[in-house]
Amino acid sequence: MQEYIEQFMTYLAHERNYSDLTLKTYRTDLRQFQEFLAQIQKISGGCEDEKPLDIQKIDRYAVQAFLGHLYSQKKKKTSIARKLAALKSFFNFLWKKAYIPANPIKSLPSPKLPQPLPAMFEEEEIDQLLECVAGIDPLTLRDLAILELLYATGIRVEEIAQLRLEHLHVKDRWIKIRGKGNKERLVVFGIPAAKALTRYLAKRPELLQNQSAAEVVDSETRPEQQRVFLNYRGEPLSSRSVRRIVKKYVIKADLDRTLSPKSFRHAFASHLLQAGADLRVIQELLGHSSLSTTQRYTHVNIDSLLDVYHHSHPKANTVNKENV
Repeated sequence: MQEYIEQFMTYLAHERNYSDLTLKTYRTDLRQFQEFLAQIQKISGGCEDEKPLDIQKIDRYAVQAFLGHLYSQKKKKTSIARKLAALKSFFNFLWKKAYIPANPIKSLPSPKLPQPLPAMFEEEEIDQLLECVAGIDPLTLRDLAILELLYATGIRVEEIAQLRLEHLHVKDRWIKIRGKGNKERLVVFGIPAAKALTRYLAKRPELLQNQSAAEVVDSETRPEQQRVFLNYRGEPLSSRSVRRIVKKYVIKADLDRTLSPKSFRHAFASHLLQAGADLRVIQELLGHSSLSTTQRYTHVNIDSLLDVYHHSHPKANTVNKENV
């Protein structure tokens, strides 16, 4: 097996241009798998003579046994997922080189990893961001409406890009969202977002005037022309463009560059929790099918409570000398 590992490492170094650190990690992971197989072979063989490992006899069950061994050693899921990725890449290389008839672990699922929450806007950062959106032209008013709505509702970037005029009720301050899994939900918003939307919608026809003559004639029958947010050509704004708009003002406000549209969603949920909102109400507003997904935000609320406690409670940082 060692000769195949060396060929694979040469391929990664010269054809894929992997860094020395990445190569070292791959080599360590593959060597660990090789040592595990050798140990199993030694135990099952009942003798001390070590025979070369037959690469074609390594199957899915051998890899699963290796993963089980890693779990028994209390290895982190991130570490196990990385080792499995290295093995998948290795066996795919062997298959492409025709050393094995098929990749035995191509469909082997990776461990489910906890998804870290995105960076979050603090309340003062929201204010700082919105103050940077100055102007009365249609595009600037559009940008302000997008930013206000992202924070006011916590909707996903794809949902705001797909938002249609018929689903927007500015006067009553609610919108109908079609989210993941084609599920519909109602989301409300406050006065600042309503004002920003009203100002933008008054200027929206100016963007439609930038369409070609053919597009104007067809605009009544083309459903995409009924999207709320348009680009400078009068066409529906894409999710990618929404992300660019957020990034533009994050940079302009000199904020953390990792802040993104998801940061509005994170802030929306966390700020509601800090204000005492019910978790199930937040679940409904965010469109989460499972409460456990919404519960990821509770640790932020706990951190906030602990911070307030340590700065406010008279006994929070007092050491009782009698108990020391």
